Amino acid sequence: MPYANMSPDGPYSGVSGCGPGRYSLTGTLQKALPLKDSIELAADALLEHDYVVGLTGAGMSVESGIRPFRGPGGIWTERGEPPLDDYRRFVLNPAAYWRELLSPQGIRHELQSSLESAEPHQGYHAMVELESLGVVKYIITQNIDGLHRKTGSKNVAELHGNHSLCRCVDCGARSDRVDVDTTVLPPRCGVCGGVMKDDVVVFGEPIPRDVGEICIEQTERADCMLLVGTSAYVYPAAGFPLRVAERGRTLVEIGPHPTEISDLCDIVVRGTAAAALPALSRAVAARLVFRSTSDENGKAK
Repeated sequence: MPYANMSPDGPYSGVSGCGPGRYSLTGTLQKALPLKDSIELAADALLEHDYVVGLTGAGMSVESGIRPFRGPGGIWTERGEPPLDDYRRFVLNPAAYWRELLSPQGIRHELQSSLESAEPHQGYHAMVELESLGVVKYIITQNIDGLHRKTGSKNVAELHGNHSLCRCVDCGARSDRVDVDTTVLPPRCGVCGGVMKDDVVVFGEPIPRDVGEICIEQTERADCMLLVGTSAYVYPAAGFPLRVAERGRTLVEIGPHPTEISDLCDIVVRGTAAAALPALSRAVAARLVFRSTSDENGKAK
C-alpha cells in the first residue's frame, strides 16, 4: 500500500457499511454493562482472535500525569490550539526551531516537564503482560512519551515519534536526544550529515515512512484492534480502526468517555486505562491457565 495513502485523503480516512459485530450489545445496553462484565467480554474476544493489535492515545497517558491536548482537561481545550506551522518553520529556519526546542516556553515548557517526569501506570504493565502472554502482537501508539517502551513493551510503533529521540530528516536515522550535539545549530546526523530534528511529528510534517509502513502492515494483519484512550479524531490513526471494521474484524474500546468510534466498536469497556487494563490482563491470564489445565470438556486434566 503506497505511503502516500497515509493521509486524510487515503483509504484510512473513512469507511462506510461498518457496524458492531457478533460481540455487540448495541446501544444503551452495551454502554450500561458493568465494568466486570465488559472486561469478561473483552477477554473472551482477545483470546478468540489470532492477531490483536493495540492502538493507544492520549487517554493512556493521562494517569501518568500527561495532560491530553483535546477533550476534558485538555491543554488546547483550555488555552486554544497553538500555531499549526511547526514543520514549515523548521524547514525555513532549523536553527531557530532548535533554539525554541532547547528553551521551551509556556505550553511547550509544561508539556516537556510532564513528559520528563511521567512514569508508567499499571495499565502499561498490563499491556506488557498481554504481549508476553502472546495475546497482543503489536502496539501502535499516538503518544510521544515513550512509556510503552519504558515499561518493557517490545513491539511498538510510535506513530508521532518519541520526545526522547532525534531523527535525521534525510536518512531517517534516530539517536537519543541526550547524545545529539547541539553546540552548533542545527545539529547534524552522524550517519549522513543531514539536519537532525526532534523525533516528534509536528504540525505539517509527514509521518516518517518507516513507522507509517509498520502501522499500515499491522492494521492490515489485525483481526482485532484494542483501542485504549484514543479519541479516534486525529488522522491517520483514526483511520486504522475504521479499516479494521471495514474488513469485518473486531474492535474493543477501553476509555471513560464515548468517542467518535464507540458506535462502531463490538465491545466497549467504560473505564480508565489504569483500572481496566490490569483487570483485562488478569481475566485473560486466568482463561489461559484454565485452558492449560482443563480438557476440551472443561474438566481438570
